[in-house]
Amino acid sequence: MSQTRGTEFEYSHEEKENVVIQDLTDWSGQTEGMNAVEQEWLSRASQSHITATITEFSADMSLGKQTQNHLANEWSENAEQANIEKIAFVSEGIKARAVSANLDVSQEVRTFGSVGDALEWARE
Repeated sequence: MSQTRGTEFEYSHEEKENVVIQDLTDWSGQTEGMNAVEQEWLSRASQSHITATITEFSADMSLGKQTQNHLANEWSENAEQANIEKIAFVSEGIKARAVSANLDVSQEVRTFGSVGDALEWARE
């Protein structure tokens, strides 16, 4: 299900058992409008049965300095608030690694080339 509440791009959150999968493949990397996405992620990831999250990005996403700072601050704080054990990022190329490098969290963080591989790891 695509959502656009408060954003100029489509995104979705889907639960598969104990994992929240966040689709941000339509996100350009601009921080405007991310508050709605981040709040929904935190709400879903904080549910007692959720142990892992996966976020999928487009290889075309731009990771400028402002976006990197935003991820380092907001996403790290949200990850610490959620009671999860694992965080996975998925993209073609190096985008997932670049995002994961900005986080300062206690959870195990991994990057993958496919959601299927990330889901298999998240369920281990």
